[in-house]
Amino acid sequence: METILEWNSPEHHFDKKANDWYWVLGAITLGASVLAFYFGNFLFGIFIIIAGVTVGMLSYKETKVVTTKIVPKGIVFGRQLYPWTSYRSFWIEDEHVHGARILMHPVSSLLPLTIIPINEEINLNDVRDVLLEFLDEEFLKESIIHKWFDTILAR
Repeated sequence: METILEWNSPEHHFDKKANDWYWVLGAITLGASVLAFYFGNFLFGIFIIIAGVTVGMLSYKETKVVTTKIVPKGIVFGRQLYPWTSYRSFWIEDEHVHGARILMHPVSSLLPLTIIPINEEINLNDVRDVLLEFLDEEFLKESIIHKWFDTILAR
């Protein structure tokens, strides 16, 4: 497959958490699960414990660097192909707290925006010019809830 543009970037943004963050996560998980057990909702209590352990494990694991390629069929991010036919528009957000990234609006209104990070060494105008060959450019922004989670999880 012919590669039009290629760069390496992390799968997602990673912030090393302080030990206090893990203590707070543990206290919240323990407190919420004890309350669930107290009120007789054992299944929900177990779910809270599994969710707390999962969040703790995922927040400790550093992200891996993947190759991003723009090809005639779509964007390949790691091993995943995002075909042009599944998206109606894009926007390059260059002033995000975690660096520049591509926001792609899916054809289906049930799916969320697809977000692909852009390496700081890549010229954003080159990326924009290539994407304009396949998709329309439209101002897109993340939901407030997504931005709120970015802020909370970055601490």
